[in-house]
Amino acid sequence: MQDWLRRGSTALLVLLLAAAGATLADQTTDVPTAGQASAPALVVEVPASERPNIVFVMADDMREDDLRWMPHTRELIAERGIDLSDAISPHPLCCPARAELVTGQYAQNNGVQHNAGPFGGFQALDPAQEISAWFSRAGYQTGFVGKFLNGYTARDVRPAGWSRWDALTAGVYDYFDFAFDNDGATKVFENSYVTEVIARRTNQTVRDFARVDKPFLIYSWHLAPHYRINKQGKPVPPPSAPADAGRFADAVPPSLASPSFNERNVTDQPRPFRNRRLADVESIITEHRARLRSLQSIDRAVESLVETLRSVGELNNTIIVFSSDNGYSLGEHRFVGKNVLTREALQVPLLVRGPRIGRGSASDLPVTLVDLPATFTALGGVEAGWLLDGTSFAPTLIGQDQPFRDTTLIQTGDTEGDGWAYRGVRTSRYLYGVNGADGFLYDTQLDPDQLINRFIDPGYAEIRTILEQRRMELLNCRGPACNQTFGVLPEPS
Repeated sequence: MQDWLRRGSTALLVLLLAAAGATLADQTTDVPTAGQASAPALVVEVPASERPNIVFVMADDMREDDLRWMPHTRELIAERGIDLSDAISPHPLCCPARAELVTGQYAQNNGVQHNAGPFGGFQALDPAQEISAWFSRAGYQTGFVGKFLNGYTARDVRPAGWSRWDALTAGVYDYFDFAFDNDGATKVFENSYVTEVIARRTNQTVRDFARVDKPFLIYSWHLAPHYRINKQGKPVPPPSAPADAGRFADAVPPSLASPSFNERNVTDQPRPFRNRRLADVESIITEHRARLRSLQSIDRAVESLVETLRSVGELNNTIIVFSSDNGYSLGEHRFVGKNVLTREALQVPLLVRGPRIGRGSASDLPVTLVDLPATFTALGGVEAGWLLDGTSFAPTLIGQDQPFRDTTLIQTGDTEGDGWAYRGVRTSRYLYGVNGADGFLYDTQLDPDQLINRFIDPGYAEIRTILEQRRMELLNCRGPACNQTFGVLPEPS
């Protein structure tokens, strides 16, 4: 491959020109008015041989606070890159989140609103509509390894644009007995541990791609710490690799210390939490410890990935991204799981390491998973094939200020009806959502644990009206319309 200094300089040029575009927008735009869309990212023509590699490692159902138990990931990515501390999964459920990450679009535009039902699963996604095709046309080698969208099997159409397709197609949630479809050839594994297999296959893809004088984009998507579905079809805590058996025997879930854990009074909360039984503390502790054990193999996978990139001379050419498809509740509001619009389900880890990214830096820019495809295309100088609903945060990666939306669409789906459940918006202070006549409004500045629902509070009536207007504006948004600056909200009365 080309010398890293030349490629790193070109990658920096891409970032700086994107930042310059943001600066230009600042210079030519008056004070933001309601409904003003953010400036589109610039596309920079860059020879394919001078573009950075991008490797995106993703966990499944990982909480942001789980990072404290992943020392390799913290050391090798966070401490040598940037921690985007306010990142969220705006549609916090496996399949919709993954669809966002391969299309750069919200569910109203890519069609995937849930894991199942007429608007859910792989069947709801157009396999020709994936950003991998743009990278392939731009000269990138593209590889996918691991868990894809729910319901994908070896019998389904292979998604377009992937140079190497190595997806889990059977026993996806088993952890030990499973199969991969490697470019049409099925490989069956028995009595193996899925994370270790995904790590090996990812590293082999890196080695194979590094032999060719082209940059590469690799998605390496793991299963842990998602629960296991055993042979009886029952969900059980995730098993660990043999090397991690018995670890974290004294670990205590951070959720137990949250004021929202087994919340005493949930009568004012929206339907998903109202009248719920108390979460079983012992079950929560058991699940938490099992999740931590399962995450250790991902932590080692990150370590082995970095070492593989170093061994083939590509580490300094490569942008490494680490995140999760959604967060996970462990007893907050008496709830265990995801597909709800709470801090625990929305918040995800998002770490980025790469050329020109400051070591140990941090940003509280309110980015989402939908922004990652836009950022990847900006970093690679790749032209998008359709309108992206996210916006690139490439300037932020190198410490540049950039204008950004002040209101983000958040939503959940359903298996019935029109495929929608709660849909709302998130600002720096408020979390708001509606499903029919039911709704919630949390003032996260005064109530960070979301204990008090202000939905019918007269003191928040004006705020609720404005947030509803923004929600309606964003429900069917496409492209730049999803990234608006609406302005400052009033104080509660």
